[in-house]
Amino acid sequence: MGVIATRPTSPPAHPDPLTLSPSKGERGRPRSRASPPTPRMPAWPDRFFVEFTTDEACPIAFADDPVIVLFFISWAYSAEMGGTHELARAASYLRRQLKVDLKPAYQYADRNIDTPQDRQEFERSWQSPVALAACARTIADHWEHPDAALAPLVQGYEHLAPRLRELAAMCDWATEREPAVQVRMSFDLEEKG
Repeated sequence: MGVIATRPTSPPAHPDPLTLSPSKGERGRPRSRASPPTPRMPAWPDRFFVEFTTDEACPIAFADDPVIVLFFISWAYSAEMGGTHELARAASYLRRQLKVDLKPAYQYADRNIDTPQDRQEFERSWQSPVALAACARTIADHWEHPDAALAPLVQGYEHLAPRLRELAAMCDWATEREPAVQVRMSFDLEEKG
């Protein structure tokens, strides 16, 4: 089990939000699946992963492509460095004006390990599923019932809230299994061919 990291000292190799392109005419629709792999194969490529430190397979899976979660958390992270995309501004508004703790959302890593620092970042991305579930639910609540300032920023990204609720349900499932269980969110954007 890895060490819980709240904020990396140097920017991790998070995906470039600009490379997470929309598909099927919808803005920011990324791909993913709960870990370990579910028995049914999703209709989207695996790019976003959720795994737990339990041997039991999580029975909860994303109902639709979860890459929107990666898209959001990538832009949320970029907001800390001045990102101006709608999702970066939405994350900044959630954090600054609505006082939402987004630290659990920032805790994710690249699955492609090229250096010892990559391995270290990957291992440090384990965290409490309780904190991640609370964060995901709080964001989803605001997303589903945005105030006047948030509403124009979330328009076109309504499919984020259901994926966050599914992520929270996965975390709840894990917490019910083992009190000390950890969760890790990770991504893989390399083309498999």
